[in-house]
Amino acid sequence: MKRPDLNNREQLLAALAIAAVVAGGYGFLRFLPANRVIADLAQSAEATQNRLLKTEIPEEPIEDIDRLMAQLDDQERAMALIRSQAEALEQQLAPFDSQEMIVSISQLARESQVRIRVNEALKVQAQGNAPVAAANNKKSKKRTKNTKNKPKAADESQDQPVILPETAGWIARMSPGTVFHRPLQRIELEGSYMAIRQFIHGLDELPYRVTVLRLKIGKAPTLAPAGYPQALVSELVLAL
Repeated sequence: MKRPDLNNREQLLAALAIAAVVAGGYGFLRFLPANRVIADLAQSAEATQNRLLKTEIPEEPIEDIDRLMAQLDDQERAMALIRSQAEALEQQLAPFDSQEMIVSISQLARESQVRIRVNEALKVQAQGNAPVAAANNKKSKKRTKNTKNKPKAADESQDQPVILPETAGWIARMSPGTVFHRPLQRIELEGSYMAIRQFIHGLDELPYRVTVLRLKIGKAPTLAPAGYPQALVSELVLAL
Protein backbone atom coordinates (compact mmCIF):
# COMPACT_ATOMS: atom_id res chain seq x y z
CA MET A 1 0.00 0.00 0.00
CA LYS A 2 1.46 3.32 -1.05
CA ARG A 3 1.53 6.21 1.32
CA PRO A 4 -0.46 9.09 -0.09
CA ASP A 5 1.51 12.19 -0.92
CA LEU A 6 0.64 15.14 1.29
CA ASN A 7 1.09 18.68 0.37
CA ASN A 8 2.68 21.23 2.66
CA ARG A 9 -0.61 22.27 4.23
CA GLU A 10 -1.64 18.73 5.08
CA GLN A 11 1.80 17.93 6.48
CA LEU A 12 1.58 21.01 8.74
CA LEU A 13 -1.83 19.99 10.00
CA ALA A 14 -0.62 16.43 10.69
CA ALA A 15 2.40 17.74 12.61
CA LEU A 16 0.18 20.04 14.65
CA ALA A 17 -2.16 17.12 15.47
CA ILE A 18 0.74 14.92 16.58
CA ALA A 19 2.15 17.74 18.69
CA ALA A 20 -1.25 18.31 20.31
CA VAL A 21 -1.60 14.60 21.19
CA VAL A 22 1.92 14.45 22.67
CA ALA A 23 1.41 17.68 24.66
CA GLY A 24 -1.95 16.48 25.96
CA GLY A 25 -0.54 13.14 27.05
CA TYR A 26 2.39 14.81 28.79
CA GLY A 27 0.11 17.26 30.55
CA PHE A 28 -2.23 14.51 31.68
CA LEU A 29 0.49 12.11 32.83
CA ARG A 30 3.19 14.42 34.19
CA PHE A 31 2.13 18.04 34.47
CA LEU A 32 -1.15 17.65 36.36
CA PRO A 33 0.23 15.34 39.12
CA ALA A 34 3.33 17.54 39.52
CA ASN A 35 1.16 20.63 39.67
CA ARG A 36 -1.03 18.98 42.33
CA VAL A 37 2.04 18.11 44.43
CA ILE A 38 3.32 21.68 44.11
CA ALA A 39 -0.06 23.01 45.26
CA ASP A 40 -0.02 20.70 48.30
CA LEU A 41 3.51 21.79 49.20
CA ALA A 42 2.55 25.45 48.88
CA GLN A 43 -0.48 24.91 51.10
CA SER A 44 1.65 23.05 53.71
CA ALA A 45 4.28 25.80 53.62
CA GLU A 46 1.59 28.43 54.16
CA ALA A 47 0.15 26.49 57.12
CA THR A 48 3.62 26.11 58.63
CA GLN A 49 4.26 29.80 58.22
CA ASN A 50 0.99 30.60 59.96
CA ARG A 51 1.92 28.32 62.87
CA LEU A 52 5.32 29.96 63.13
CA LEU A 53 3.69 33.38 63.28
CA LYS A 54 1.48 32.22 66.17
CA THR A 55 4.24 30.39 68.04
CA GLU A 56 5.33 31.96 71.32
CA ILE A 57 8.96 31.58 72.24
CA PRO A 58 9.22 30.60 75.96
CA GLU A 59 11.17 32.83 78.21
CA GLU A 60 14.53 31.77 79.50
CA PRO A 61 14.21 29.88 82.81
CA ILE A 62 15.07 31.82 85.91
CA GLU A 63 16.81 28.85 87.57
CA ASP A 64 20.53 28.65 87.23
CA ILE A 65 21.65 25.49 85.42
CA ASP A 66 24.75 25.16 87.59
CA ARG A 67 22.62 25.37 90.73
CA LEU A 68 20.23 22.73 89.40
CA MET A 69 23.14 20.42 88.55
CA ALA A 70 24.53 20.90 92.07
CA GLN A 71 21.14 19.99 93.56
CA LEU A 72 20.99 16.90 91.34
CA ASP A 73 24.44 15.82 92.55
CA ASP A 74 23.31 16.27 96.16
CA GLN A 75 20.24 14.11 95.54
CA GLU A 76 22.35 11.39 93.94
CA ARG A 77 24.75 11.38 96.89
CA ALA A 78 21.79 11.20 99.30
CA MET A 79 20.34 8.25 97.35
CA ALA A 80 23.71 6.47 97.46
CA LEU A 81 23.92 7.02 101.23
CA ILE A 82 20.38 5.67 101.76
CA ARG A 83 21.18 2.67 99.57
CA SER A 84 24.31 1.87 101.59
CA GLN A 85 22.37 2.21 104.87
CA ALA A 86 19.67 -0.13 103.55
CA GLU A 87 22.28 -2.71 102.58
CA ALA A 88 23.83 -2.46 106.06
CA LEU A 89 20.41 -3.03 107.66
CA GLU A 90 19.70 -6.02 105.41
CA GLN A 91 22.89 -7.67 106.65
CA GLN A 92 21.52 -7.46 110.21
CA LEU A 93 18.35 -9.37 109.28
CA ALA A 94 18.14 -13.13 109.71
CA PRO A 95 17.60 -15.31 106.65
CA PHE A 96 14.10 -16.64 106.05
CA ASP A 97 13.39 -19.96 107.86
CA SER A 98 16.41 -19.43 110.09
CA GLN A 99 16.52 -22.10 112.80
CA GLU A 100 19.35 -20.23 114.51
CA MET A 101 16.96 -17.44 115.49
CA ILE A 102 14.41 -19.89 116.95
CA VAL A 103 17.13 -21.57 119.01
CA SER A 104 18.49 -18.19 120.18
CA ILE A 105 15.03 -17.07 121.32
CA SER A 106 14.51 -20.33 123.24
CA GLN A 107 17.91 -19.97 124.90
CA LEU A 108 17.13 -16.35 125.82
CA ALA A 109 13.86 -17.52 127.44
CA ARG A 110 15.73 -20.05 129.60
CA GLU A 111 18.28 -17.42 130.64
CA SER A 112 15.47 -14.96 131.50
CA GLN A 113 13.62 -17.65 133.50
CA VAL A 114 10.41 -17.45 131.53
CA ARG A 115 8.46 -20.40 130.17
CA ILE A 116 7.51 -20.43 126.50
CA ARG A 117 3.94 -21.66 126.20
CA VAL A 118 3.58 -21.11 122.42
CA ASN A 119 6.27 -20.57 119.80
CA GLU A 120 4.85 -20.67 116.28
CA ALA A 121 5.09 -18.89 112.95
CA LEU A 122 2.35 -16.29 112.50
CA LYS A 123 0.44 -16.73 109.27
CA VAL A 124 -0.75 -13.43 107.79
CA GLN A 125 -2.87 -13.02 104.67
CA ALA A 126 -0.79 -12.07 101.66
CA GLN A 127 -1.19 -8.55 100.36
CA GLY A 128 -0.78 -7.13 96.86
CA ASN A 129 -2.24 -9.05 93.89
CA ALA A 130 -2.94 -12.26 95.83
CA PRO A 131 -6.79 -11.80 95.90
CA VAL A 132 -6.78 -11.17 92.13
CA ALA A 133 -4.73 -14.31 91.54
CA ALA A 134 -7.15 -16.32 93.70
CA ALA A 135 -10.11 -15.04 91.69
CA ASN A 136 -8.37 -15.96 88.45
CA ASN A 137 -7.73 -19.45 89.77
CA LYS A 138 -11.45 -19.87 90.56
CA LYS A 139 -12.39 -18.79 87.05
CA SER A 140 -9.87 -21.17 85.50
CA LYS A 141 -11.27 -24.05 87.57
CA LYS A 142 -14.76 -23.32 86.26
CA ARG A 143 -13.53 -23.23 82.67
CA THR A 144 -11.68 -26.55 83.00
CA LYS A 145 -14.38 -28.38 84.98
CA ASN A 146 -15.61 -30.33 81.95
CA THR A 147 -12.20 -30.58 80.20
CA LYS A 148 -10.08 -32.66 82.54
CA ASN A 149 -7.82 -33.94 79.78
CA LYS A 150 -6.72 -30.44 78.70
CA PRO A 151 -3.50 -29.10 80.28
CA LYS A 152 -3.80 -26.13 82.60
CA ALA A 153 -2.41 -22.81 81.35
CA ALA A 154 0.61 -21.50 83.25
CA ASP A 155 0.00 -18.42 85.35
CA GLU A 156 2.62 -15.90 84.24
CA SER A 157 1.37 -13.06 86.46
CA GLN A 158 3.73 -11.97 89.23
CA ASP A 159 2.68 -10.15 92.39
CA GLN A 160 4.25 -6.76 92.76
CA PRO A 161 5.32 -5.75 96.29
CA VAL A 162 3.19 -2.97 97.79
CA ILE A 163 3.60 -0.45 100.59
CA LEU A 164 0.58 -0.39 102.87
CA PRO A 165 -0.40 2.79 104.74
CA GLU A 166 0.67 3.28 108.34
CA THR A 167 -2.92 2.79 109.51
CA ALA A 168 -2.73 -0.87 108.46
CA GLY A 169 -0.30 -1.71 111.28
CA TRP A 170 3.15 -3.23 111.09
CA ILE A 171 1.92 -6.83 111.11
CA ALA A 172 0.05 -6.25 107.86
CA ARG A 173 2.84 -4.05 106.46
CA MET A 174 5.33 -6.92 106.95
CA SER A 175 3.04 -9.58 105.49
CA PRO A 176 3.87 -11.48 102.28
CA GLY A 177 3.50 -9.40 99.15
CA THR A 178 4.75 -6.16 100.75
CA VAL A 179 8.07 -4.35 100.48
CA PHE A 180 8.83 -4.90 104.21
CA HIS A 181 8.01 -8.62 104.19
CA ARG A 182 9.67 -10.44 107.10
CA PRO A 183 8.92 -13.78 108.83
CA LEU A 184 6.68 -13.24 111.85
CA GLN A 185 6.81 -15.34 115.03
CA ARG A 186 4.11 -15.49 117.72
CA ILE A 187 5.34 -16.29 121.23
CA GLU A 188 3.45 -16.71 124.51
CA LEU A 189 5.55 -16.36 127.67
CA GLU A 190 4.74 -17.08 131.29
CA GLY A 191 6.77 -15.65 134.15
CA SER A 192 7.24 -12.70 136.44
CA TYR A 193 7.23 -9.11 135.30
CA MET A 194 11.01 -8.74 135.71
CA ALA A 195 11.65 -12.00 133.82
CA ILE A 196 9.46 -10.94 130.88
CA ARG A 197 11.12 -7.51 130.89
CA GLN A 198 14.56 -9.13 130.84
CA PHE A 199 13.50 -11.32 127.91
CA ILE A 200 12.25 -8.35 125.87
CA HIS A 201 15.41 -6.33 126.47
CA GLY A 202 17.52 -9.40 125.69
CA LEU A 203 16.13 -9.49 122.14
CA ASP A 204 18.46 -6.59 121.30
CA GLU A 205 21.46 -8.78 122.14
CA LEU A 206 20.63 -11.53 119.64
CA PRO A 207 22.93 -12.00 116.63
CA TYR A 208 20.22 -10.73 114.26
CA ARG A 209 17.78 -7.85 114.57
CA VAL A 210 14.42 -8.72 116.14
CA THR A 211 11.53 -6.23 116.31
CA VAL A 212 8.54 -6.49 118.66
CA LEU A 213 5.43 -5.67 116.62
CA ARG A 214 2.81 -6.48 119.26
CA LEU A 215 2.94 -6.94 123.03
CA LYS A 216 0.12 -8.01 125.34
CA ILE A 217 0.53 -8.72 129.06
CA GLY A 218 -2.05 -10.11 131.45
CA LYS A 219 -2.38 -12.20 134.61
CA ALA A 220 -1.95 -15.93 134.45
CA PRO A 221 -5.22 -17.91 134.75
CA THR A 222 -4.00 -19.62 137.97
CA LEU A 223 -3.46 -17.58 141.13
CA ALA A 224 -0.03 -17.61 142.71
CA PRO A 225 0.38 -19.13 146.20
CA ALA A 226 0.44 -16.80 149.15
CA GLY A 227 3.72 -14.92 149.42
CA TYR A 228 4.68 -15.43 145.75
CA PRO A 229 4.34 -12.84 142.98
CA GLN A 230 1.54 -13.30 140.54
CA ALA A 231 2.71 -14.90 137.31
CA LEU A 232 2.02 -13.02 134.07
CA VAL A 233 1.27 -14.21 130.56
CA SER A 234 2.65 -12.18 127.67
CA GLU A 235 1.95 -12.50 123.96
CA LEU A 236 4.57 -11.15 121.56
CA VAL A 237 4.61 -10.95 117.79
CA LEU A 238 8.21 -10.72 116.59
CA ALA A 239 9.55 -9.77 113.16
CA LEU A 240 12.68 -11.83 112.59
